[in-house]
Amino acid sequence: MPIGLAPTQRSGFAVHKIDQDAMDGAPMMPLPFADGIEIRGYSAINEPNCQIIVEDFMPGQEFEWTFTHDEMQYCLSGEMELTVWLPPLYQEKIETTITPGTLYTYPVGARKRVKITSDEPFRHLCFCPPSPDYPFPTLADLKGDKG
Repeated sequence: MPIGLAPTQRSGFAVHKIDQDAMDGAPMMPLPFADGIEIRGYSAINEPNCQIIVEDFMPGQEFEWTFTHDEMQYCLSGEMELTVWLPPLYQEKIETTITPGTLYTYPVGARKRVKITSDEPFRHLCFCPPSPDYPFPTLADLKGDKG
């Protein structure tokens, strides 16, 4: 049930400690609309107000993506060259390099081009409000927990 001005139902409390070993062993998944690009990750928290995903892009990958929702991200490891075009006309272009400890945001409709420049995966957290319910496995799925 929506609460106050919130457009989504009430979320519960959730806490999660990132499991680096589980991430390292997570299966590769195709990135939709980016032929030949595979990523890995898991859904750390998925509540109506926000889905939080731990996600890896692989060394040497280059691709483009358009955001259908606002999204905030935080880089844990690796390095990425990033170009972002902002709506509505995509004439405003931002170029930057994302390194560990960097927090950055994408508005709905933003288009990005990424190039992973590190020798290690570019590991980052994605905060997607409200939850788009992306079909990532959970940590329990990765560990084979049935309960």
